[in-house]
Amino acid sequence: MARGRAVSAAGRPGALAWRGVVEGFYGEPWSHSDRLAWFERGGAIGLDRYLYAPKDDPWHRDEWREPYPADRLADLAELNRAAADRGVLFVYAISPGLSMRFDDDAEHEALAAKCRQLLGAGVRSFALLFDDVPMDEPEALGRAHGEAAARFERNFLRPAGIHEPVLLCPTDYAGVERTPYRVGLAETLPADARLLWTGADIVVGEVTAADITRAVESFGRELVLWDNFPVNDFDRSRVFLGPLTGREVAPGLVGIAANPMVEAAPSRFALETVAEWAADPDGYDASTAAERAYLAVAGDDPGLRTLVRACSAWPPGAPRWPDLDAAVDAGRWDAAGSLLSGLASTRGTTSTPADLAAQLEPWIVAARAAGAAGVLACRVLDGSGTGAEGGGPGDAAALLAARRELEAEFADVARGAVLALIDTALERLGVETRRTYGDGALVAVLSGPNPSPGDRELVEFLGRSGMRAQLGDDPDADLVIVTRRASEEAARAAASRPVPLLAWGHLVAIGLASASSVPLSADRIRITAAEHPAAAGLDGEVVVFRGRTKLTVGDLPAAADVVARDPESGRAVIGFTPAGAPLADGTRAPAARATFFLAADGLAPWLVTPEARALLLATVRTLLP
Repeated sequence: MARGRAVSAAGRPGALAWRGVVEGFYGEPWSHSDRLAWFERGGAIGLDRYLYAPKDDPWHRDEWREPYPADRLADLAELNRAAADRGVLFVYAISPGLSMRFDDDAEHEALAAKCRQLLGAGVRSFALLFDDVPMDEPEALGRAHGEAAARFERNFLRPAGIHEPVLLCPTDYAGVERTPYRVGLAETLPADARLLWTGADIVVGEVTAADITRAVESFGRELVLWDNFPVNDFDRSRVFLGPLTGREVAPGLVGIAANPMVEAAPSRFALETVAEWAADPDGYDASTAAERAYLAVAGDDPGLRTLVRACSAWPPGAPRWPDLDAAVDAGRWDAAGSLLSGLASTRGTTSTPADLAAQLEPWIVAARAAGAAGVLACRVLDGSGTGAEGGGPGDAAALLAARRELEAEFADVARGAVLALIDTALERLGVETRRTYGDGALVAVLSGPNPSPGDRELVEFLGRSGMRAQLGDDPDADLVIVTRRASEEAARAAASRPVPLLAWGHLVAIGLASASSVPLSADRIRITAAEHPAAAGLDGEVVVFRGRTKLTVGDLPAAADVVARDPESGRAVIGFTPAGAPLADGTRAPAARATFFLAADGLAPWLVTPEARALLLATVRTLLP
């Protein structure tokens, strides 16, 4: 049995009435055993609602009209019974928005019929989700969604004897302003309906009382915070193991549904703290809640403590490990080395829960590798390496090998900080870490002042492929690549020259797309022009990432040849605009232009598949004269 304080909200002023989790992430859903294990713990700590909404359940979303097969229905019935036995309310969410025809009575009957199947299996609580669907004519769409909820209440919930308020996730689920969609929704939505809302943005570091007040006013309804914490579907290389921070309450916020990670057992570190906050927002202290969470999830064994500290940052863009950053910034290599030594000692033991150890295994391995490499770098930097000057050839070789290992590891534990330490140590040893590779066509890779490992790997990959590749611009370049880390000013300057250009950053600013976005959870693309040389001989759906991550998509000019598309949205991910053709901004391309699907991590070696590398190389070679 996990140790730690069970949380009860009974009698506490300020406790939220609706407290639970929403399995609403993209990617591999929790297993049946994961869900059963969560009900056991969630009921004990007061997160007593479970909202079933896995995006990869086809009968929940894409095939919402179709009844569940008998075996899948039996699984849901078992989950519903198990949740009830543990004091957890199982809430079945259905997401019909991608294809529902709202002006067709038969569609509303199909929705009710589908939910009657779940009702027959024992489910007594339901939610309607309209998240992540196209929002053309937003005010009319809002009215349609509100009316669908009203009809669902009138034609299904009430006749079934279910008198809870309708719980609905609107399409416009983030932000605090009144919008045309919200105006239309408020016109038709039942007055007592509750809306799921993610905060001022989709993934946030703070939810303030002012945010809540403005959002409640914009919707005109009570809100349940769909808190995208500690979810990691947008970056599968990371786990978020720290406490909930930055949350406030205000009138109109009646609940929280925390969206956990794909890894169910490690999610418990964060969810324990969500339970504490929801039970007593005013008395909540993140640091003490984190300590209790560690004891509850991992027990007394200290073997995972440093890993948890190194993976506690939130929001995702926050400094990863502030203690390590402070030691490095101060040049306190002994202190940095001590922290990294603890990381190198990360381990699970026989007392570690089996599911926790199994699901954290990739990050345990990555932590040990990063810790050992960081300790070696600190020894070189503090002068205690093997050579007479604090480091020798053996240290340089070991550091280079460690860098290659870290850059190839998918799981990310302090990777950026340790790679920076390794480069600093290599520079101390006189080893050049940034240079021009190859001897063929000159390719200039535009990155930022601190190039990402993926941008650095891009240069090395092109060099190994026979090109003279370098980080930084060059007026004599035969090809320019604009990464997401490049500045917009540098991108515009490069795009103005009559030189072939490939980009996955600043697509709109340089005229390569009229609109661009970065879906947060994708691992594949669909080749739609297999005969094109940039298709690299591939066809159909191609897995391009080793885990679900960010994908750059765009709406390309009419003259562009689209080689590949995002299977979900159908938008272009590889496309070519020939020299002289009109660009999206009305200008004409001074030379051939191409867009590619990489995003912030670029060609990160821990992320991309061999097929992605083949497509990139084929795209580059198609552009080169």
